[in-house]
Amino acid sequence: MENEKDITKEEFKETAGMQFARAVKPTGCILLLLILLGVLYLCFTSGTDPIPGYEAPQGTEYYSNRLDELQAELQEHVFPKLDGDEESRVENGKLTVVLENDSFAVSRSAILRYYDEKLFDFQRAGK
Repeated sequence: MENEKDITKEEFKETAGMQFARAVKPTGCILLLLILLGVLYLCFTSGTDPIPGYEAPQGTEYYSNRLDELQAELQEHVFPKLDGDEESRVENGKLTVVLENDSFAVSRSAILRYYDEKLFDFQRAGK
């Protein structure tokens, strides 16, 4: 009869996570969650400024009707700071920006950090 009890009786073993949670208590768990949220916040909000100190002089509303001014702004202040050769032209109500293949993604994201995507049509050089 005792052998049956031993067989049916399962021993409960704590996992490493359970032992850790018991050791740090609820206050420690809350503190760890707050630290995790802080780290995630820093990871998602920090980033290098592609053009240090640059700010767009005007907003999307202004440049939507003045694409030639946007083109001049990019040629004067933005393109010289980006890797690769860039060219632009006004076509079909948008500013078409032609970027080199090697730096396409980096240059495109740098421009879009300061200006709205609906102002642009991005193309790779050679296409």
